[in-house]
This record gives sequence, C-alpha cells and structure tokens, in this order.
Amino acid sequence: MAPLLTEEESAIDPYAILGLDVDATAKDVQKAYRKKSLLYHPDKNPAPEAIATFRQVSLAVGILKDQNKKSYLDTRLEDDRKKKARYAEMDKKRKKMVDDLVEREEQAKKARVEQQHRRRQEAEEESIKDAGKRMLEEAQKKAMAAAAATVAPSPAPTPSTEKAASNGESGPDITPECLTLIFILPSTSTVSQPQLLKSLTTSYGAVNHLILPDPLPSTPAILVEGTKKKKTKSRKAVVEFAKGNWGGCYSCCRDVEDGKVGKLGVEGVKVKWAVGEAPSWVAWAETQLPSRRKPSDATAASFSFPLPSPSSAATPPSFTSAPVFSPSTSMADLLASHAKERSSKDDVRRRREEAESMTLSRMRMMEREKLEAEIKRQEEED
Repeated sequence: MAPLLTEEESAIDPYAILGLDVDATAKDVQKAYRKKSLLYHPDKNPAPEAIATFRQVSLAVGILKDQNKKSYLDTRLEDDRKKKARYAEMDKKRKKMVDDLVEREEQAKKARVEQQHRRRQEAEEESIKDAGKRMLEEAQKKAMAAAAATVAPSPAPTPSTEKAASNGESGPDITPECLTLIFILPSTSTVSQPQLLKSLTTSYGAVNHLILPDPLPSTPAILVEGTKKKKTKSRKAVVEFAKGNWGGCYSCCRDVEDGKVGKLGVEGVKVKWAVGEAPSWVAWAETQLPSRRKPSDATAASFSFPLPSPSSAATPPSFTSAPVFSPSTSMADLLASHAKERSSKDDVRRRREEAESMTLSRMRMMEREKLEAEIKRQEEED
C-alpha cells in the first residue's frame, strides 16, 4: 500500500504553515489560504523565497482538504505530541534526580567538613590534655627522684645495741668485708667477668668490686701411661656488694645455697663468705624477713629497709637497682608526636572519604544508566 503522504508532504506541518489549530474547519483553511496567497503568490511577490513558501502553502491546503490525508496527519501529530510530552516528563524526572543527587552530595560534603572540623578540635584538645598529663608525670618523677636522692639514711646501730638488733629495730654496722662473697665456679664454666657483673647487678643490686679470672683455654688432655689425670682447678670470683645493699648480698647468698642459680646463669656454682663464716648481721637480716617475723612483733608495722648512704644514693637498699627515670620531654616534642599521630589519622580519614565519594559517583552513574535504559525502552515501544 502506497503511503498517503509523499516525502515532500511528510516534511511539512500544514497547521504550522497556515497558522491554524488542529481543530480548524475547512472554512478556516480557505481563509488562511487566501491570506497567505496575498503575501506569497508569485503574481503578488516574485521573490524566490516567496515562491518556495507559496509551494508549501499549496501543499498544506491540499493535505487539509483531503480527509484521508488529514486524518493520517492528525494521528501522526497526536502521537508526536504524546511522545514529546512523555519525553518532557522524563526530562523533568531526570532533572529532579540530578538535583537531588547534587543536593545530597552537598549535604554529605557539608557533613564531612563539619565532622573533620569537630575531629580536629577533639584531636587538639586531646593532644593538649596528653601533653599536660605527660608533663605532670615528668614533674612527679623528677620530684620523686630528688626526694630519693636527698633523703637522709637511717642511723646504723652500734654492736652494743644487741638487744635492739635482735628485735629488728635497726641493723648492725656492716663493713665491706662482711658484704663480700666468694663464688666457686666449675672449671667448665665459661662465664666472663662482665657477664657475671651484669647478672649480679640486674638481679641483686649494686656491686662495688668483682674479681674473676678469665677461663683457661681448653687443651686436649694427654695421658701418659702410669700417670694420673691432673685435676682441673675451679674458678673463684670475689664479689663485694655496695654499702647499704645488704639485702642483695643476703638474697644472693641464700639463692646460691638453695640452688637457685638461674639469675646468675651459672650451673654448679657454690658460695661462701669472705670472712669465713656468716657475719653477725646475717642473723639480724633473717629477723627482718616477713616469713621469719611474728605478726605480734611490736616492730612489724614500723620496720622498713635501711636507706643507702649519700655516697650511694643512686643504689637502692632493695635487691634490685633503682628505677631509671626517663629524661624530661618538652612541650614541643609532645606536640610534634601528637601532630604525627593526627597526620596518620587524617590520611585514614581522607581515604575513607574518597571511598565514600566514589560510592556516590557509582550510585549516580547507575541511576543515569537506569534512566537512559528506560528512555530507550520507551522509544523502542513507540
């Protein structure tokens, strides 16, 4: 079946050319034709443009006077109008969707900026609090160290106060010879003087002197027939504990006698006093141990270990060395460390924000693709 409209007729809009509405009557068409003829008829207007315009006017009138062509044209124009209205509605929805996305992104950006500002303020407040806390701790440590260095030692009793010493009220006068131990090490021991000194000071406190000969080099034993095997001599170490460190001396002697040599790191070691037998202060020291004292002892609540003399203020009277206080830290160092921590936190937060932004971009792209697919589907249906 041949098309109702030719290619030239399909390319024009008769109603637009004649300036009429879709519901115009035949009388309206004739009236519009007369007006256009007065303007564009070749007899009235010989211009080339007027001739082309009059040609379109003639085609428009011919279409509108033919009822079949007019019906076909009206149907096509109505479909086009509906399609344009549908496209306009979709454009409106798309514009609204884009506006909503932009608004949500602006709100999210504003929320991120506010959150960053709030976190920055909290971090600054926390850094100031931490800096103040650390400075206070450093000041307290300095005060404790100064107090420990300036405190006066407890007066040592004389040997004549035997009764007071037996009650644990104060200790006897301890000489350096009475704080000296002799360690008998096995001949197979290879421990050196620095190693033994480190073990002693770490486990039992300060040591004034340590004498330990180096181990002899191991040589293969050559036995001659008819001779006895020569016995290898053991090694001896002489250790003088610091004045006031009677607790470390007593503990070391008892540990070795009881076989607890793990702190020294030497197996099979033996110990004896340099003065031959246990000094008199050992009996007094045993009365100071919590396991040896009775709860009813009148001096139980008032007993405390004697403090070191001013010459050995850095050496504690206990079995271990005094705590080492860390050097003071300035406010600039503290703020610099907090700035470094805050920078690392900012990097983590920035990566998280970039991930959120990428997620929003993907969501917007998916919505656009969905809308375009819907438009394409509707176009195919039309």
